[in-house]
Amino acid sequence: MAILYKSNIDLGGLQLLNAAIHPTDTQPSTGTEGQIYFNTTANNKKLYVYDGTSWIDVTGDVRSITAGTGISVTDGSGGDATVSFSHLGLETLTAISGESAIDSIFFYDVSSSTSAYLTCSTATGIAIDGTSLKLASIPNASLTNSSITVTGGAGLTATAGATSLGGSTTIDVGAGTGIAVETNAVALKNHASLSDDTLLMWDDTNGQLIDSPLSDDGTNVTVGSSRNLVISGNLTVQGSTTTVDSNTVNIGDNIIVLNADETLAASQDAGIEIERGTDTNKKLYWDETNDIWRTEGGLWVGSFGTQTVTSQSYVVFQDTGLTQEMKRGSVADIGAALGVGSHSILLNAITRDNVSKSGNTYTVTHSLGSKLVNVQVVDATSYETVFVEVARTTTNAIEVRFADTVDNGDYICMTSLVGALDISNIGN
Repeated sequence: MAILYKSNIDLGGLQLLNAAIHPTDTQPSTGTEGQIYFNTTANNKKLYVYDGTSWIDVTGDVRSITAGTGISVTDGSGGDATVSFSHLGLETLTAISGESAIDSIFFYDVSSSTSAYLTCSTATGIAIDGTSLKLASIPNASLTNSSITVTGGAGLTATAGATSLGGSTTIDVGAGTGIAVETNAVALKNHASLSDDTLLMWDDTNGQLIDSPLSDDGTNVTVGSSRNLVISGNLTVQGSTTTVDSNTVNIGDNIIVLNADETLAASQDAGIEIERGTDTNKKLYWDETNDIWRTEGGLWVGSFGTQTVTSQSYVVFQDTGLTQEMKRGSVADIGAALGVGSHSILLNAITRDNVSKSGNTYTVTHSLGSKLVNVQVVDATSYETVFVEVARTTTNAIEVRFADTVDNGDYICMTSLVGALDISNIGN
């Protein structure tokens, strides 16, 4: 039977015995603030209270509090429970009545089954710095290995035996080949005698580096020794100027090539120029324009061996006059000098550059430089003398005038230089 009360029930401090708090397996859809019920669902079994908005589980997981070692519980029934720890004791820690005067760590000592304080000291190499536990100055005696042994390697010598930590040991550097050991440094042997900008070379006798004859100041590479310089391989000079300031030059090559960088048609004179100080320099060179060898200042040749020449060969002869110079000329030149024929010119204006024709007149350029020339005309086939009119128009040309019509190639004109006009006997 259910009793419906329309007002509050005040028990006046009496117990409510054998009362069930609204057991139900269905949560009420709505409730009144403070209303409670017990959920009877098999996997729930919890007490709920309505806070005015939703149903709150007030059952909780802690059903009771039991005091253990180092823990005390007061006011646990019907009110707030107070849990007290005795000096933070854990498990079976024994309470410690006094605190350490210095920074320390509280711990449980299993071996003595009691609590204790761990005190750190810099004497052990461990210190507490505020809230940090760190290594401090570890004394050598606290280390397992309190000494060190240094073994010298190649070129090094160390103090024999072990050296205690905090002590000192000495490592010596051996003065090897090319190395010198000084007070505070290892240096190149003979370094004080080495010069700036000088390339070095090895002195095997004394086991050190020394100055070589070669120096390089950034502008010039200089060989500064009076000793001979021998180059076993080829020497290639790629600069634009090669200067040799020596009085004797010996060259094994039998032919010296000048103007070797010429790759196109010949266009430059080439030869040898002699420096004559304050006097004018002289040259022996090839004249490219005229295809002849030239000398400046004359050429003297002591003698010539026997030479076989043809009528078209050039020979060199010596002028026995005042200049005593050697001259170049053909057999015809020599003939002209002796007053014999030096030119045999075919009168053909078509094939000859020094012959021209106008009507029945031929102009012949003989280039003998004088009007004192003998002129004779012969038939080109029979070589019979033909009488014609000759005019010596200039010192280098004549005119051969025929009375009748004449064809190119029919006649030959022979000219020869007679010589200077002899006027020494005028008046005698």
